[in-house]
Amino acid sequence: MNPAPPSDADRFLALLKPVERDLELYCRRLIWQPQDAADAIQNTVLRAFAAFDRYRPNASFRAWMFQILTREVFALNRKHARIARHEFQLEPEELEALEDRDQPSASPQKLATPAVLADALDERLVEALKTLTDNERAVLLLRAIGEMRYREIAQSLDVPLGSVMGHLARARQKMRTLIIHFDRHHQTAKPHDL
Repeated sequence: MNPAPPSDADRFLALLKPVERDLELYCRRLIWQPQDAADAIQNTVLRAFAAFDRYRPNASFRAWMFQILTREVFALNRKHARIARHEFQLEPEELEALEDRDQPSASPQKLATPAVLADALDERLVEALKTLTDNERAVLLLRAIGEMRYREIAQSLDVPLGSVMGHLARARQKMRTLIIHFDRHHQTAKPHDL
Protein backbone atom coordinates (compact mmCIF):
# COMPACT_ATOMS: atom_id res chain seq x y z
CA MET A 1 0.00 0.00 0.00
CA ASN A 2 1.49 3.31 -1.13
CA PRO A 3 1.36 6.27 1.24
CA ALA A 4 -0.96 9.08 0.16
CA PRO A 5 0.79 11.95 -1.60
CA PRO A 6 1.19 15.07 0.54
CA SER A 7 -1.70 17.48 0.37
CA ASP A 8 -1.33 21.00 -1.01
CA ALA A 9 -1.43 22.33 2.55
CA ASP A 10 1.39 19.99 3.61
CA ARG A 11 3.51 20.93 0.58
CA PHE A 12 2.83 24.64 1.14
CA LEU A 13 3.77 24.47 4.83
CA ALA A 14 6.93 22.49 4.06
CA LEU A 15 8.03 25.21 1.62
CA LEU A 16 7.00 28.04 3.95
CA LYS A 17 8.78 26.81 7.08
CA PRO A 18 12.37 27.57 5.94
CA VAL A 19 11.53 31.15 4.85
CA GLU A 20 9.20 32.22 7.68
CA ARG A 21 11.85 33.99 9.78
CA ASP A 22 13.31 35.88 6.80
CA LEU A 23 9.83 36.98 5.71
CA GLU A 24 9.13 38.30 9.21
CA LEU A 25 12.44 40.20 9.42
CA TYR A 26 11.93 41.67 5.97
CA CYS A 27 8.36 42.70 6.76
CA ARG A 28 9.26 44.38 10.05
CA ARG A 29 11.88 46.52 8.30
CA LEU A 30 9.79 47.34 5.23
CA ILE A 31 6.47 48.25 6.86
CA TRP A 32 5.86 51.75 8.20
CA GLN A 33 3.56 50.80 11.06
CA PRO A 34 5.13 47.99 13.14
CA GLN A 35 1.74 46.95 14.51
CA ASP A 36 0.68 46.02 10.94
CA ALA A 37 3.49 43.49 10.44
CA ALA A 38 1.56 40.49 11.78
CA ASP A 39 -1.43 41.33 9.56
CA ALA A 40 0.82 41.75 6.52
CA ILE A 41 2.43 38.37 7.08
CA GLN A 42 -0.91 36.67 7.72
CA ASN A 43 -2.45 38.20 4.59
CA THR A 44 0.60 37.18 2.57
CA VAL A 45 0.37 33.56 3.71
CA LEU A 46 -3.37 33.48 3.01
CA ARG A 47 -2.93 35.00 -0.48
CA ALA A 48 -0.05 32.66 -1.28
CA PHE A 49 -1.96 29.58 -0.18
CA ALA A 50 -5.03 30.68 -2.15
CA ALA A 51 -2.81 31.03 -5.24
CA PHE A 52 -0.68 27.94 -4.53
CA ASP A 53 -2.18 26.10 -7.49
CA ARG A 54 -0.49 28.71 -9.73
CA TYR A 55 2.93 28.29 -8.10
CA ARG A 56 5.37 26.53 -10.43
CA PRO A 57 7.45 23.92 -8.54
CA ASN A 58 10.58 24.79 -10.55
CA ALA A 59 10.32 28.48 -9.51
CA SER A 60 11.83 29.90 -6.31
CA PHE A 61 9.21 29.64 -3.57
CA ARG A 62 11.25 32.11 -1.51
CA ALA A 63 11.19 34.76 -4.25
CA TRP A 64 7.48 34.13 -4.85
CA MET A 65 6.67 34.68 -1.14
CA PHE A 66 8.82 37.81 -0.95
CA GLN A 67 6.99 39.17 -4.00
CA ILE A 68 3.57 38.64 -2.42
CA LEU A 69 4.74 40.10 0.91
CA THR A 70 6.28 43.14 -0.80
CA ARG A 71 3.02 43.91 -2.57
CA GLU A 72 1.07 43.50 0.68
CA VAL A 73 3.40 45.83 2.59
CA PHE A 74 3.41 48.43 -0.21
CA ALA A 75 -0.42 48.43 -0.10
CA LEU A 76 -0.42 48.96 3.68
CA ASN A 77 2.23 51.69 3.40
CA ARG A 78 0.19 53.48 0.71
CA LYS A 79 -2.86 53.30 2.97
CA HIS A 80 -0.91 54.93 5.80
CA ALA A 81 0.51 57.53 3.41
CA ARG A 82 -3.03 58.55 2.45
CA ILE A 83 -3.94 58.87 6.13
CA ALA A 84 -0.72 60.77 6.87
CA ARG A 85 -1.56 63.45 4.28
CA HIS A 86 -4.15 64.72 6.72
CA GLU A 87 -1.56 65.01 9.46
CA PHE A 88 1.25 67.54 9.61
CA GLN A 89 4.60 66.43 8.22
CA LEU A 90 8.02 66.85 9.81
CA GLU A 91 11.37 66.60 8.09
CA PRO A 92 13.74 63.95 9.55
CA GLU A 93 15.91 66.68 11.13
CA GLU A 94 12.89 68.25 12.82
CA LEU A 95 11.73 64.88 14.10
CA GLU A 96 15.21 64.11 15.41
CA ALA A 97 15.31 67.46 17.25
CA LEU A 98 11.95 66.72 18.89
CA GLU A 99 13.07 63.22 19.90
CA ASP A 100 16.30 64.62 21.38
CA ARG A 101 14.31 67.05 23.54
CA ASP A 102 11.95 64.34 24.75
CA GLN A 103 14.70 61.86 25.66
CA PRO A 104 15.61 61.78 29.33
CA SER A 105 19.35 62.14 29.72
CA ALA A 106 20.99 58.80 30.30
CA SER A 107 24.10 58.27 32.36
CA PRO A 108 27.30 57.33 30.51
CA GLN A 109 27.36 54.10 32.56
CA LYS A 110 23.97 53.10 31.22
CA LEU A 111 25.03 53.85 27.63
CA ALA A 112 28.06 51.60 28.02
CA THR A 113 25.99 48.41 28.14
CA PRO A 114 26.01 46.46 24.85
CA ALA A 115 22.24 45.94 24.93
CA VAL A 116 21.54 49.68 25.17
CA LEU A 117 24.02 50.47 22.40
CA ALA A 118 22.58 47.74 20.17
CA ASP A 119 19.05 49.03 20.77
CA ALA A 120 20.09 52.61 19.96
CA LEU A 121 21.92 51.57 16.81
CA ASP A 122 18.99 49.44 15.70
CA GLU A 123 16.57 52.35 16.20
CA ARG A 124 18.83 54.63 14.17
CA LEU A 125 19.06 52.11 11.35
CA VAL A 126 15.29 51.65 11.39
CA GLU A 127 14.83 55.43 11.19
CA ALA A 128 17.35 55.58 8.35
CA LEU A 129 15.46 52.82 6.52
CA LYS A 130 12.29 54.90 6.76
CA THR A 131 13.94 57.67 4.72
CA LEU A 132 14.33 55.35 1.71
CA THR A 133 11.65 55.03 -0.95
CA ASP A 134 9.57 51.83 -0.87
CA ASN A 135 11.52 50.35 -3.78
CA GLU A 136 14.92 51.30 -2.35
CA ARG A 137 14.02 49.80 1.02
CA ALA A 138 12.58 46.64 -0.57
CA VAL A 139 15.65 46.06 -2.75
CA LEU A 140 18.07 46.69 0.13
CA LEU A 141 16.17 44.38 2.48
CA LEU A 142 15.65 41.64 -0.09
CA ARG A 143 19.40 41.68 -0.70
CA ALA A 144 20.40 41.89 3.00
CA ILE A 145 17.71 39.82 4.73
CA GLY A 146 16.38 37.73 1.88
CA GLU A 147 19.91 37.13 0.56
CA MET A 148 18.45 37.24 -2.94
CA ARG A 149 20.39 37.70 -6.14
CA TYR A 150 19.66 40.72 -8.33
CA ARG A 151 17.67 38.66 -10.80
CA GLU A 152 15.49 37.20 -8.00
CA ILE A 153 14.87 40.69 -6.62
CA ALA A 154 13.87 41.91 -10.09
CA GLN A 155 11.40 39.03 -10.38
CA SER A 156 10.04 39.54 -6.86
CA LEU A 157 9.41 43.24 -7.38
CA ASP A 158 8.55 42.90 -11.07
CA VAL A 159 11.07 45.58 -12.07
CA PRO A 160 13.93 45.56 -14.60
CA LEU A 161 17.32 44.32 -13.44
CA GLY A 162 18.86 47.77 -14.03
CA SER A 163 16.27 49.33 -11.71
CA VAL A 164 17.23 46.86 -8.98
CA MET A 165 20.88 47.89 -9.25
CA GLY A 166 19.96 51.59 -9.28
CA HIS A 167 17.64 51.29 -6.27
CA LEU A 168 20.27 49.29 -4.37
CA ALA A 169 23.05 51.79 -5.14
CA ARG A 170 20.88 54.75 -4.02
CA ALA A 171 19.73 52.92 -0.89
CA ARG A 172 23.28 52.03 0.11
CA GLN A 173 24.48 55.60 -0.50
CA LYS A 174 21.64 57.09 1.56
CA MET A 175 22.27 54.62 4.40
CA ARG A 176 26.02 55.39 4.36
CA THR A 177 25.29 59.12 4.49
CA LEU A 178 22.85 58.73 7.39
CA ILE A 179 25.20 56.45 9.33
CA ILE A 180 28.04 58.96 8.88
CA HIS A 181 25.65 61.71 10.06
CA PHE A 182 24.74 59.65 13.16
CA ASP A 183 28.42 58.97 13.88
CA ARG A 184 29.35 62.66 13.57
CA HIS A 185 26.39 63.64 15.74
CA HIS A 186 27.55 61.29 18.51
CA GLN A 187 31.24 62.22 18.21
CA THR A 188 30.46 65.91 18.64
CA ALA A 189 28.00 65.35 21.51
CA LYS A 190 29.36 66.23 24.93
CA PRO A 191 29.11 63.53 27.65
CA HIS A 192 26.47 65.54 29.54
CA ASP A 193 24.38 65.71 26.32
CA LEU A 194 24.14 61.93 26.29
